[in-house]
Amino acid sequence: MGAGSVQADLIVVGAGSAGATLAGIIARDTTLRVLLLEAGPDYGHYSEGRWPADILDAKQFALSHQWAYAGKAHPSHTHLTGFDRARIMGGCSAHNGCVALVGHRCDYDGWAALGNTGWDWESVAPAFERAKRAMRVRIPTDDEITPFQRIFVEGAVAAGWPRSADLNDPDEILGVAASPANIDGGVRWNTALAYIDPVRENANLTIVPDALVDKVDIQNGRAVAVEAIIDFERKRFEAPVIVLSGGAYGSPMILMRSGVGPAAHLRDLGIPIVQQLEGVGRHLNDHPSTSLLLDAPAWFDAEMDAFAAEKWLPDEQTLAKFRSSVCEEGFDVHIVGLTQRDQATQKWRYRVGVYLVDSRGNGSLTLSSPKPSDHPILDHQLIQDPDNHDITAMLDGLETAIEWMHTAPYTRVFGAGPETASREDLAEYLRSGIRHAYHPVSTCHMGPDSDPLAVVDPRGKVYGIEGLYVCDASIFPRVMRANTNLPAIMLGEHMAGWIAEAAR
Repeated sequence: MGAGSVQADLIVVGAGSAGATLAGIIARDTTLRVLLLEAGPDYGHYSEGRWPADILDAKQFALSHQWAYAGKAHPSHTHLTGFDRARIMGGCSAHNGCVALVGHRCDYDGWAALGNTGWDWESVAPAFERAKRAMRVRIPTDDEITPFQRIFVEGAVAAGWPRSADLNDPDEILGVAASPANIDGGVRWNTALAYIDPVRENANLTIVPDALVDKVDIQNGRAVAVEAIIDFERKRFEAPVIVLSGGAYGSPMILMRSGVGPAAHLRDLGIPIVQQLEGVGRHLNDHPSTSLLLDAPAWFDAEMDAFAAEKWLPDEQTLAKFRSSVCEEGFDVHIVGLTQRDQATQKWRYRVGVYLVDSRGNGSLTLSSPKPSDHPILDHQLIQDPDNHDITAMLDGLETAIEWMHTAPYTRVFGAGPETASREDLAEYLRSGIRHAYHPVSTCHMGPDSDPLAVVDPRGKVYGIEGLYVCDASIFPRVMRANTNLPAIMLGEHMAGWIAEAAR
């Protein structure tokens, strides 16, 4: 095994939404030597013009640079569902729909109530504000809303929904509007552009792309090095502090390959147990989602074409907050307007999506083998909570979306709305087509030492291992009422100070 030539005080594994943020801030604000390892490629500074067009184009989800994971979304499914994750500098912030939401204050106050001191809304709000500025988040104006998205908003208003001035109001429980977005001049502004580009020339930052991290070397209860595969050769990089930012799928896999995780699972794979933590890979949470498809006449497609010729036209743009019959606080459902243009036929597709943003069901991630190149076994168990909370809330959201589709703004374009369906029929439709929202969290969840499934403490430090931290969506105690990209960036902003202090 070759030794890496880089001398580092801190290693960050993964340059995604949280990792690029964390590494960039520490390199900017301290003299600590930061080594950033990324499994995907690095296309350099934005000004160099080498970034792929699909990664920068905010009009549609990027499909390249994939980990190409797949697994079960629901126990009844006989097919595998793709669980896409981005393998590139900027991670999923370089792939996604650019919806930049914070959720509701009760999300973070709920984290604190679980024993996670310093994570209440008032504590994290400043980090969110810094993240929004760095990511160039803004609210699109009315003249930027596409013809279909305009129908979505008008239909919700016709059904009694108030227009929201800012969907990032942490106290708002009902409203519809264009979502705040991290889009600048049609460019999907990712964390590599926002946090790494300003410090690329700093002598204390080293970036190593195309580095597939296998495991952390832990000796006598302390993390001392990272082993990575680079150009088919195993390399070792040492540092006194190591931060895993591989995301909700990547970080638990690295921990388990390092001997940190559920004892029985590690034994089954022949991995020596270094630290038994039963919560690693457990508690996998996401936002269950479904959608309803609309057929439009040719004249409306032409209207969309004309709009697209002059303005940016993202797939995902407008959103409404909804409270189901089982909502206990805040709101629990997002209803969204979605468009997609087939690149081959140029035909438009129009959908109304329903996303449960306060889901209670939990799945799991386990290793298929100890090899870092092998994909995990993903079992999301969507809408499978024992109290049927999730399916009840989703059905309420579906019924509301269908009601909106019978309002005048919809019917004058799409004709009569969908036929009324029984709740049982809707439940079957939901189970057969349930999907995730690309928002996996909680596989290394944060909690006090009294929580038997907690993997990290409220500072992100892995229990029982000195010098090892996790900073990514895997540590969220529960999924928040928001797309997870901006909250993951908040983590980097919020945790940078104390992780830097640990590395001094």
